[in-house]
Amino acid sequence: MNLDQSLFKKALKIQGFDFENDVVKVTDKIIEFLESLNVSKDLITFFKAFSFREEIDFGSIYFNCVNRIRIENLEEENKEIYKKDLLIIGSGANGDPIVVNTKTLNVGYIFHDILWEEENIENLNKVYIDLKMSIGDFFYKSVTEKDFPIDAYQAEDYIK
Repeated sequence: MNLDQSLFKKALKIQGFDFENDVVKVTDKIIEFLESLNVSKDLITFFKAFSFREEIDFGSIYFNCVNRIRIENLEEENKEIYKKDLLIIGSGANGDPIVVNTKTLNVGYIFHDILWEEENIENLNKVYIDLKMSIGDFFYKSVTEKDFPIDAYQAEDYIK
């Protein structure tokens, strides 16, 4: 599946972000973490190309600082969803994690209230809304579509 890097660049440009001057090297610790999850080389290449000093604001949603992805995903309240092929790469307006499925490379949302409040989540479909979009498409639409979902609840309606 295509990650649509060109659309991600367009989204950054729309936001007035100077991605060429704000790129930072992805740390070895992050690369090791991603490789331990058997993340595709394409996704690692994407993260290397779009690793910035801080999170990027796309209106009401955020793309995480790549060098903090490991920390974010290892937080206890995130219930190790990365072990179930969902990697947190950002957040919505209300704190709902934006995730990339490491197998399909589709992006979607996780209901943070369910994720953080339930003891054991056996069925990820209960908390995951797959928007069936690439990373580039997701963030591009977030700045070009008026009614683009900014949390899991809106995403649920968006795919109906």
